[in-house]
Amino acid sequence: MTGSQKHSPFILINTFTPVEGGIDALAAFQIDEMQDMRAEAASHGWRGNEVYRTRDGASLIVVTRFRSAEAKESWVETDRFRRHVEGIAPLIKGVVSVPVALIATHSGSGDAD
Repeated sequence: MTGSQKHSPFILINTFTPVEGGIDALAAFQIDEMQDMRAEAASHGWRGNEVYRTRDGASLIVVTRFRSAEAKESWVETDRFRRHVEGIAPLIKGVVSVPVALIATHSGSGDAD
């Protein structure tokens, strides 16, 4: 781990595959849960989420940030997170979570597309 990675947030790209026809229910559940869990998750080092739906509606992508890998582990051990996992289970066929490290960002020229 490089010095910059030690001080950067721990980021996960979570790709959820919903049950057939369930993308809207999954998105609504995830958004409601983020609101409900916000204070408790933040106390464990959660820094926030971004939620995306693939344009074809096949997947829900949640980019999750924590202060550190240790903070993420602290959060996943809580009863509240376990209840979240139990609640989301009937809405998904599966989930893949991939930890990533930001290595660069770029922005466009500022011209509107």
